[in-house]
Amino acid sequence: MTNAQPNFRLRSGRVVELRTPPLPLVRHYHVLAWPSNQGPATPAEIDEMWAIAHAFARARGRELFGDEQCFSVLYNGARTRRMPWPHFHVIPARSPAEKRWVLLCLSCKRLLRPRRWTITPRLLRA
Repeated sequence: MTNAQPNFRLRSGRVVELRTPPLPLVRHYHVLAWPSNQGPATPAEIDEMWAIAHAFARARGRELFGDEQCFSVLYNGARTRRMPWPHFHVIPARSPAEKRWVLLCLSCKRLLRPRRWTITPRLLRA
């Protein structure tokens, strides 16, 4: 996978972004995200995002492991996601154990990312 991340144009004309954010201890992890500057997505646009995420996940499974069924896609509804815009986590994985490892790392990502451990002057003021 190259560093250049593609955008996908939806039938509505709006765009979604494919990102590969760094996740410590995980080699392959992607997020298909709705840019926050576009306003809310419609249900039809979210359904189309799901189709794009699914197709991308199958392609990554085939590319990385030779099997287009080696993936998981996660989506949180509006009430259960941390970020307000829709996004899909794409996790290429060879086995349930590998998937569980990535989900554990994803759950702990705020602790695993080094920048979270730096002490800022704001924290030193009491």
